[in-house]
Amino acid sequence: MRKVDIIILSVCAFLVITSISILFIWLNQAEGHMASSQDLIYISRDPIQDDSVREAMPVLHFGKRMIVLSAKAKYTIDGHLVSKKRYYRGFMNELSPYDFALAWGELPKHLNQIKFKQTSRFCLFRLKKNATIQAGYVQDHMSNNHLIPASKNIKKALRKAKKGDLIRIEGHLVDVQGSKNGRMISSWNTSVSRDDKGNGACEIIYVKSLRINDTIYE
Repeated sequence: MRKVDIIILSVCAFLVITSISILFIWLNQAEGHMASSQDLIYISRDPIQDDSVREAMPVLHFGKRMIVLSAKAKYTIDGHLVSKKRYYRGFMNELSPYDFALAWGELPKHLNQIKFKQTSRFCLFRLKKNATIQAGYVQDHMSNNHLIPASKNIKKALRKAKKGDLIRIEGHLVDVQGSKNGRMISSWNTSVSRDDKGNGACEIIYVKSLRINDTIYE
């Protein structure tokens, strides 16, 4: 093969790969709109929970598997994204592909004193040497949130969030029941309290609106 032919083939291959990459990015790009300049993300405030609002949730289908969501409360949380984890494979991971660990109150001012790690649907933290903040305050002002996107656009937008972003999540705290061929195979219950700890203390949120810094995705 002549040298010029090798160059032509290489250029063609590069153009094909580049075109495929651009198409993939375009197809997976989330559409958002800018928030009002008066609408601020208040990471100093506690999450807002209204237990009296329990809207009907859609029934979701993944092949032969069916997901029934039960709303426990309307929920809004503003926070600083301290850690983000993508989960793959498995029944619940298809439903809730991302966990966002969020911090609020005075905690974002002390993040240089804390090390966070997400694993197996938990978010663990460790205080660094000479930390001045108390472990109890950290536990009461951060949460690991299992996120169920209410739309394909929100699912795409979840990928865009990065550690350090200011986040607002609006939706509902939900319990989850999964069945296959009419037989229940899994259940997953949300926390409805900010002061519980350990297994079962994470919030499961059906996300109807996601804000990342100044951009809102619905």
